[in-house]
Amino acid sequence: MDRLQCKACGSFSMLPMEVDPGDVDDLGIDDDTEARFFTCHVCGDNWLSVRRTATDDCQITFAHQLGLEPLLKRVAHMSTPVLLSEATVDRWDYLIGDEEVDENAWREELDDRRHVLRSICTN
Repeated sequence: MDRLQCKACGSFSMLPMEVDPGDVDDLGIDDDTEARFFTCHVCGDNWLSVRRTATDDCQITFAHQLGLEPLLKRVAHMSTPVLLSEATVDRWDYLIGDEEVDENAWREELDDRRHVLRSICTN
């Protein structure tokens, strides 16, 4: 399996792993849902991606968790289940915890978390 470049520390140590639906019943992942967990083996940055496809809708949720901080979620709503790109996404929803926020606030929170991870690795 190819290693991906980590967006926090920059190392090529990000590994995607398939998620078994039986292991995460509390996340609402069923057999019709594709889920992958991405984790960096250097700095610890991680997120879960969950793809749910219906007849006329596809939704991909990216959930970022770091320690006890609130969960960051970004949800792509697409009308077709093709590869994810800016051209195929109809709209994005951004959430910090359960509160919907604008994209700038969400990205700032994610950047702050990744800055902390980067600083831990370099010190």
